[in-house]
Amino acid sequence: MKTLLMTGVLLALSGAGAVKVGVLLPLSGAGSVSGQAAKNGYQLALDEINRAGGVLGKPLELEFADDGSAPAKAVPEFVKLVTVEKVDFMAGGVSSATSIAISGPAKQYNTFMAWIGAAAVPVEDAFADHPYFFHYHPWSYYNFEAILGYFKYLKTYKKAKNIAIAYEDGPFGSAGIDATVDAFKKAGFTVVMTEKFKTGSGNFGPLVSKAKAAKPDILYWVGYDTDALPLATEIKQQNLQLGLLYGTPPSWPVGFEKNSLSDNVAGLSLWLSTSPTKDSRAFVAAYRKKYGTITDEYFAPLAYVNLKTLAAAINRAGTTDKAKVAAEMARTNVSTPFGQLTFSPSLKTKYQGFKAGNWLHFQYLGDARVPVFPIKFAQKPMVYGK
Repeated sequence: MKTLLMTGVLLALSGAGAVKVGVLLPLSGAGSVSGQAAKNGYQLALDEINRAGGVLGKPLELEFADDGSAPAKAVPEFVKLVTVEKVDFMAGGVSSATSIAISGPAKQYNTFMAWIGAAAVPVEDAFADHPYFFHYHPWSYYNFEAILGYFKYLKTYKKAKNIAIAYEDGPFGSAGIDATVDAFKKAGFTVVMTEKFKTGSGNFGPLVSKAKAAKPDILYWVGYDTDALPLATEIKQQNLQLGLLYGTPPSWPVGFEKNSLSDNVAGLSLWLSTSPTKDSRAFVAAYRKKYGTITDEYFAPLAYVNLKTLAAAINRAGTTDKAKVAAEMARTNVSTPFGQLTFSPSLKTKYQGFKAGNWLHFQYLGDARVPVFPIKFAQKPMVYGK
């Protein structure tokens, strides 16, 4: 765990009374690509916040902790941040499984939560009655609403009819799978396969063999970045003919776009670095200046927005009092790299940020993630294999 502070003059001003934000992220394990991207976003936001005067007149402090993408590690790290480090607010949160695990301690300590990920419905259930839970990432049903819209387009214009579903066996993949199948069927698709797998196992031989026998037009898989390459490899080895391989990992393997196995693989993203909006261009320029490169992992700008909006709410409140900060957070209405951010009720939680309308569908085309749907945002025509 490492305290991050601005250096120089601002560092000299730091001391007792500085606002501390704990950040729980998967910096190792299955979710580490998302976690590392988010950490970069937080550090960039911290720089800008403290250059602008900090929070409540002092430099803001961050305390990072690694949940290891594992519930058993997440709980003690969360408790340590709250009880030992005595952070004023908690941020981060990528994994659904770890977020469910820490929901008990969060309620026990009445912790203020500004959460960037964890989209599975059981997380929404776990925090439904928490008065200080602000959720930025769209819930899985918002994600699926966007996916279903794209697949309906493929059904109309590409004659896609048969869908095979492969899903990881944790909350991220398994929660709501029956509702997913029902929704596809209601939309006129035939679900020819539903197959569970263990994320990170790399063993997709039997699954792809089953899919090959089912002859799907679309193979829809819900897993993590560690599953992308072994799945794509097995599909090529068995020569599974698809119209589209479509995945929804929170992040993708580093360098995946340079591997020919990524060609025409499609996915979902809240943001891409090629977005032409003013806020996106400003984020890309600042990120590149700090790190010398840019990422297409949307958890980087999501973490950036998360910390900037939390800091702004604390400053407007003029205090760390949770009720007053929550009231200011609820009034958030800002332009971001994802579009406008406001908070409104979801199906079960009081404060939900981004929803279905923020998603983009992309394909790996020419060593890059290229938006292909909605059509008005498409930078190249989609490639459909049938």
